[in-house]
Amino acid sequence: MSTPRGRAKSHGWGPVLVASLLACVFGLVVLPGTAWSEGDSQGWMETGWQAYRSGALTEAEAAFARAAAAAPGWATPAVWLGAVAMARRDWAAARRWFQAVLARHPTLAEAGYAEAWLGRLGIGVDRPRWRVRTVDEYAAFVRASNPALTLGQARWVGAAVLTAAARAQLDPRLLAAVVCIESRFEHRTVSSAGAEGLGQLMPETAAALGVNPVDPWQNLLGAARLLRGYYDAFHSLPLALAAYNAGSAAVRQWGGIPPYPETQWYVWAVLWVLGGLSA
Repeated sequence: MSTPRGRAKSHGWGPVLVASLLACVFGLVVLPGTAWSEGDSQGWMETGWQAYRSGALTEAEAAFARAAAAAPGWATPAVWLGAVAMARRDWAAARRWFQAVLARHPTLAEAGYAEAWLGRLGIGVDRPRWRVRTVDEYAAFVRASNPALTLGQARWVGAAVLTAAARAQLDPRLLAAVVCIESRFEHRTVSSAGAEGLGQLMPETAAALGVNPVDPWQNLLGAARLLRGYYDAFHSLPLALAAYNAGSAAVRQWGGIPPYPETQWYVWAVLWVLGGLSA
């Protein structure tokens, strides 16, 4: 089933209005009630993203650099400076910025993103590893990804991930890794393009799946069904993830993972998180 939420089309990472990059990376989201303390860095990040989206890499780099200087303890500008360097194929600069991410108090999502790319650039780093079999073990991983959740909320998410994955005959570790990257296990997450909830489902996609995207349980069920459908369609985990991010039409058009930097990062980031989860 094709989804309209692809990065190259309508997903559109909007202005930076939250305190961390989605992930556990790749869509900036709006969390109700979020406040900023980075001074002018929010404005510079918005300027940088608009420039990046339009292909103006020099302007994007300058704006992200201003954000990084305005908030020296904030990892997100360094993530995007690494992204600009990757788009330019400036591997040395990418290494420097992704290493800087790890020194700037990153979230689990940001650390995973940076470490995934440092690994691909030939720089070995230790990844967090989690044993996830029981509800409590999943809850521990969920809370590490999003410390704002209570233990009760994290246990609910852990149980829901296990149940939704079982219904879709899907590895729960895969569903957990995707939701980590998509929303950091925050059910209120809404992207600027309208993707909603734990699995960041667009309303049209949710309707086609027969779920209510604002209901956390139904959202997880929909995400699990979507992943299962993409895996059945492509018989490849990387391609299923690329389709979840960019849409199945893009995967078919390119005959593989589309050459969109964001989609390539998304696939590797999910695989990086997944690689740290053992049963």
